This record gives sequence, structure tokens and C-alpha cells, in this order.
Amino acid sequence: MTYSSRKHPIIPQAAHDHPATIPSRTCGSLIVSGPADFVDDLAREIGLDHDEVAERKAFLELTDADIDALRDVHALLECHRDAFSDRFYAHLMSFPKLRAMLGDGAEARLRHVQALYFSSLTAGHYDEDYIRERLRVGATHQRIGLDQKWYIGAYRKYVSELAGMLRRRLQGQPERYHAAMDAVQKIVAFDMGLALDTYSHASQRSSLQNQNYLEQVIGAMPAGLVVVDAGLRARSMNRMMASLLELPDDLLLEQEPALADLIPSPELANRAAEALASGAPHDNVLVTLDARADGVRYVDFNIRRTRKDGSYMLLLIGQDITFRRKARMRLQESEEFFRLTFNQAAVGIALLGGDGRVLRTNSKMSQILGYSEIELLQRFFQQLTCADDLPDELALIKRLKAGEISDYQREKRLIRRDGARVWVSVNVSSMRDVNGNQRFICVIKDIQRQKQAEEALLRLANHDALTGLPNRVLMQDRLGQAIMHAHRAGRQVAVMFIDLDRFKHVNDSLGHDAGDALIVEIARRLSGSLRESDTVARQGGDEFVVVLPDLAGQEDAAKVARKLLDNLFQPLALCGQEVFPSGSIGIAMYPRDGLDAATLLKNADSAMYGSKGQGGNHYSFYTAEMGEQASLHLRMEGALQRALQRDEFLLHYQPVVEIGSGRVTGVEALLRWQPQDRPMVSPAEFIPLAEETGLIVPIGDWVLATAMRQQVAWRSAGLPPVRISVNLSARQFLGQDVAQRVAALLDETGCDPASLTLEITESVLMENPAAATETMGRLAAMGVQLAIDDFGTGYSSLASLKRFPIHSLKIDRSFVMDLTQDADDAAIVNAVIALAHSMKLNVIAEGVETSEQLAFLQRHGCDQMQGYCFSRPVEAQKIAAMLAGAAA
Repeated sequence: MTYSSRKHPIIPQAAHDHPATIPSRTCGSLIVSGPADFVDDLAREIGLDHDEVAERKAFLELTDADIDALRDVHALLECHRDAFSDRFYAHLMSFPKLRAMLGDGAEARLRHVQALYFSSLTAGHYDEDYIRERLRVGATHQRIGLDQKWYIGAYRKYVSELAGMLRRRLQGQPERYHAAMDAVQKIVAFDMGLALDTYSHASQRSSLQNQNYLEQVIGAMPAGLVVVDAGLRARSMNRMMASLLELPDDLLLEQEPALADLIPSPELANRAAEALASGAPHDNVLVTLDARADGVRYVDFNIRRTRKDGSYMLLLIGQDITFRRKARMRLQESEEFFRLTFNQAAVGIALLGGDGRVLRTNSKMSQILGYSEIELLQRFFQQLTCADDLPDELALIKRLKAGEISDYQREKRLIRRDGARVWVSVNVSSMRDVNGNQRFICVIKDIQRQKQAEEALLRLANHDALTGLPNRVLMQDRLGQAIMHAHRAGRQVAVMFIDLDRFKHVNDSLGHDAGDALIVEIARRLSGSLRESDTVARQGGDEFVVVLPDLAGQEDAAKVARKLLDNLFQPLALCGQEVFPSGSIGIAMYPRDGLDAATLLKNADSAMYGSKGQGGNHYSFYTAEMGEQASLHLRMEGALQRALQRDEFLLHYQPVVEIGSGRVTGVEALLRWQPQDRPMVSPAEFIPLAEETGLIVPIGDWVLATAMRQQVAWRSAGLPPVRISVNLSARQFLGQDVAQRVAALLDETGCDPASLTLEITESVLMENPAAATETMGRLAAMGVQLAIDDFGTGYSSLASLKRFPIHSLKIDRSFVMDLTQDADDAAIVNAVIALAHSMKLNVIAEGVETSEQLAFLQRHGCDQMQGYCFSRPVEAQKIAAMLAGAAA
């Protein structure tokens, strides 16, 4: 127990008492009234009052002169405190037993404690707290098991060390030395007396407490205990054993009866003799005690041998198991009764006769079914069970009656008084009444809400949250069923894959809420166009799948497809605008186009892309060629994935020529793909696929970086300055922070932004004009020039052009190609040139192949051109030679 920090004065002091002295007058007990801690209790039990303290002081001849002598040397010794603590701690730790008692990590604490005691020993303040601390030290040492030899040896070390220190410091002052040493010995003896008395009494007190604790435990044990000596005579017993044997409490004070007389049981006597001889424990020795006032008692004994005062003794622990035995018998007698107990709180309970008549019921049953108890007693369970569930119920009842099963549990539907069906969980058990008639106990729990929740979860798992249509999981299940039915009946199944046309435009222009409203309306129109046996499911996004089972042939599917397209293409108001939805439909037929759901869905998807290729609002049946095209598409996608890793891409450059001077002022970087050991792939074949799959983003990033490095290489080679143009794809421009990426590549490659032109198509800009304006503004701020590619093929207005920070317009090759034969094309080109010049924009004509085209452009003031008329796209080395030749 740790000593409390609360101040309970051990010796009350008068105002004139010196705080450093121990008063010699008698003032009663050292312990004041009020809550006492462990140390105060020890002081009281030792008898350490003021008289005792004064008597100890007098016997030690400890006077005020001694205290003054200690104070006199206090300052001399204090400077040696830490050195003494180190030596003292090292002395303690040199003994393994002490080291084990004090424990690891105790160094800092012990050094601190020893330093404090070293200081207090000669400080002259031997007041209440000083005495209390000495008592606490003794109690603490007793508690940790420190032998008194270590205790006395430690004080010897103190005296020896102090004597040496005083001898050295008081050399030549023998009187002062002897006075100080005499005082040290007295105060040390005073301290030792306090601590050792406390140590001894604490040990005695602990033993008494342990003895009292054991007596309390034994006395309070719910089991009886009798202690038997080596002569098998009873020496003691607890109150529970005396009560079991109906003996007076003072019986053992007057005599020591033999065990056989105390408990007349030959079995117990024999087992006790065996335990005494061998020491082996004996358990579960059953003794029957007859002729008791409350009848026969059954006691279960456990026997253990122990030793006390050099002799063997036996502990016989007896547990009264009479109640347990009688309770078991009562439980067996009442099991039938408890099985019939109606639990009114949570479930409905009904007792049925062998013919199913309701013989008894509870209020919960009435609540579940809506009948009164009297109405239920006039009915049979067959009348209350849903007709769909009755056959299974009757089969289980039959097995109960035959004894094949003792009970069963199932979920079924009961019919309420109002005709509604309610889901319940039923537990049914069979029993016999007192006359041997078979009865059935039905325990019924209302699980209607649970079933409704399960149905809601099932619907959520199998239906689209937005439209309520079946989702992909449910659709595939129904498709599988339709295939099985068609296989058995020799019929056909059509699978339609429907993708809405231009849905992204609705989302981008009118917002996602409008897109969701469109999807919901499309779902309604599709559902309203089909038979009840057909399935329309939402595949995800703007994709739907229709399953048409039980068809005679392809023409049936074509009729439905035409009907769907007609119904889709009806006006719809979204956000105040009239929209005409349309879709592209791909159709696969079972068994012609596939024998399983996965194949049919894949082939319908391929056919849908065929409809897309025809401009949308069209349906197409799957053909083998579509499958081959899809396979080729898939193989090319894989090859594209590997092309970047294998470094199969390269750039060719087409010169951009100033028409007036014929000087090469720039080049356009054009991507080429040269697979390993295969012919070069046309950009028209792989660029659309890269756009579709998203690979255009990393590929476009590579093009930008490569073109910039090439521009730096030409500049470093001392060639004339040349502007390099790079096309940005829609995904690059709209799907990432292209301005941040361009800035990073300019910094990485060292390319001059003034020598870089980025080309964006007119249609890309118009998908999100606001975002395009912000991005182009950031690029222009870097010094990068911007050009609108394929101008004239989109839908931009003059107002839009004025908003964009562009530098050049590129006339699309489709207008240049026939401008010398087609007056309309010539007029368009002339108008574009005039428009651009009015806005102070540079004009570049693409696809110039003949001298006649060039002459037309020159006459009408076109600034620059590119095309086969001057040069095909060529490798970087040929551009370098071309530039070097021009410089010469």
C-alpha cells in the first residue's frame, strides 16, 4: 500500500515548538481522528504515541544538541549527496537477490529516493512527516519481501559512508566530528527502530489478515467444509457443513468426533482413508443423509489431503445437490406443461387437433390474422392457409402424424380475415394430451415486413434504379430461359442491342438531369412497344437490350425493330427544347447467330455498330462479316496497346508553305504506325479506334512530346526557324487539363512556345464552348498559337470565332479538292479567306494537290498552303535537308 499524501498530524505541535525537534511531552495517540490510511493504522497498532516517541528518544539520548550537531554538518555532507547515492546504489545492485527484488528500470527512482533520505537524515526536520515516512519504508520493505538482513546492512552502509565523509571534512576538528557521529548514530538507530517495528508488525498484520480472509471465505462458502486429522477425527468445520449435518455450532469445542460418527457413510470413510494414505484426491463421493427434518439430502464430497504442523490432514468439501436433483425431477414432470405455455409477447400460438381444428389460440394470433379468438376456434388450419402452400403443409402434417418427424419449420402464407395474404414463419410440434390424443402446437411469427424488405432488395438487385427496368442480371436470366424454351419448341429468339444516337450531346448541352429524363422516357416508350412476354432491360448509360422470345423468324424481329424506331423518333420536350430521340439497333437471332446469351449479346452489339455506321436511326441484323470486323477491331486494339511500349509510332512532317514567297514556314506533325514485321497501318484505320478506346490520350501525349523535341533538335542544328503544328484530339482537349500538360512538356523539352501551333477541330470547340475558351486562353497566354482545323465542316458561328483566342483557320481539304470545278466550293473558300482576313487571322489551305488549285488560292489572297502540290508528309531528316537547302 502506498502512503497517502494527505496531512494527518502524527504529533500536534504547539506554536512555540521548534519544527526540527521531536516534542517530549505526552499528547495522547499519534493518530488523529478521521479517515486513517494503512501507515496510520500500523502506528496505532504498534502503540507509537507521543509517550512512546519520547521514551525512544530518551533511551537513545537524542537531544536538541544532537539535532544542532546534525544541522551543523548538513551543508558539508549535502555536496556529497549524489556521489553517495551512486555508491549506495552500486552496492545494492551488486547483490543479485536485491537486484531481482528492486526490479529492472529502478535505478533513477532508487537514486532519487536515496538522495532524499541522505538529505533528510541530517536536515534536522524530524517532524510528523519524517516519522510517517520511516513507517512507510518499513511497511513497503515488508510488502516486497525484503529480509531484515538487507535492511540492517543498508543502515550499516549509511553509517559507514557518513563516518568516512565526516572524517575527511572535519579533519582536525575531533570534537565536532565526534558530536556529529554520535548524533548520526542516534538518528539512524531511531529510524531503524521505527522501520523495523513497522516491518515486523506489518508482517504479523498481513498474516492475521490472510488468516481472517481465509476464515471469511471458508465461512461464506456455499459448500460445507470439515477438516479431519490423521486419526480421521473432525477438528473443525464451517457453518455450512454444520447446517448440512444439523449439528450445533459449538460441537467441536466440546469434543472431536470421529468422521464415521459425524457422517455415517462407509463409502466416505473408505475414500477418506485412501486419500490420507496415498494423497490422491477423491471427487464426487455421493453421501445420502437420512432422517433429516426436511427429508433426504444428497451431498457430493471432494476429498483433498494437506499438511499442517507436520501432520497430514484431510479437507472434505461437501456440496448439497439435493435441490439440483429435485429440480431435475420437477423439470421432467413439467416439460409437457411448459411446451403448452403460450407466450403472449412476441408470437402467435395455436393448439390444433389431429384434424386441424383450432382448439386454443392466443391474442397475438388474432392480431396477425384479424380474427377474434372465438372466430378462430370455429376454423380449421386448412381454411387459414393459402391454397398454393396447402399441399406442402398437408404433406408435413402427414409425416408428423406418422412419427417420421417430431417437428418442422417453414415459411408460408396465411389468409387474413380481410382476404389479404400475410407471410409467417411457422414452427409446428406434435404432442399427446392426457388422453393420448395427438395434438399440434403451432408457433407463428409475422414476417410480412421482412418479406417485403427482401422483395425490395431483390428488386433493387435485379432492376435499374433510374428506369425500373430489368438490369443486366435479370435480362440475362430471362434470355437464358427464352433460349431453353426456343430450343424445346423449335422457335427463335431475337436479341436487340439499342444505343441512343447523340445522347452525349443532350447531356453536355442540357445537363445530366435532362439526360436522365430522356433515359426514363425512352424506357417508357420501349416498354410500351413490346409484348408482355418480351423483356426490355437497361444495359447501362444510354444502352438498352430487348429480348423477343418465341419468334417464328427474322421478319418478326424486323417488324418490332421498325416499330421501336418509329416510337422512339417522336418529339420530346426537354428543358424547353424539342428533341427527337433516335437509336441504333443491332439484332442477333437464336439459333442462327449464337447458342448462348453471351454470344447473342456480343453479336447484337456488333450489329448495332453497323447501324451506327449508317448514320443512326437504323437497325441491322448480325452477319458473319460483322463478327470478323469485331475480331479485327479487337486485335487492332490489342496491337495499339502494345505499340507505345514497342516504340512502333513515328512522326512524318508535311511542310506548310507561304504562298507568296514559296518559303517553308512550318510543318504539321502527322502520326504514323509501323508495326514490327508488318506493313504500315493507315491513320484512317487506327486513329478512330484510338479515339474510341481512349488510347488517343497517351498516344497524343507522345506526339506532342516528340514533335517538341524535334523542333528543338532542328533549332539546335542551326536550321532556319520553323513552326511545328500538332493536332489535339477531342479526348485530349476535353478529357484532361491539356494546358497544364502542354506547359509541363514545354518545360521538359525546352521547346519555344512561340514555335508551337496546336490545332483543334471546329466540332470539338463547339461541344463545350465555355470550357474551350478558358483552356485556349491559358494556352495562348503561354505564347502557343492556336488554329481551327477542318474549318467549314462544323457549326461554329462568327460570334463563337470571335470569342476564341485563335491565330489561324485551316480550310478543310473537302472544299479545296474541287474548287476549280465546283463554283460552290470556290465561293466557300473565297468567303473563308475573306472572313479570316477581316478577323486578322492567318488562312491555311489543306490538301492542295494541283497548280490550278494553288493559283486560285494565290489569286484570292490565301496566306499558306500544304499538300502534295509541294510535298507529301516526309521524315524529319528530309525536312532538315529541305530547310538547309532553303537557307543556302
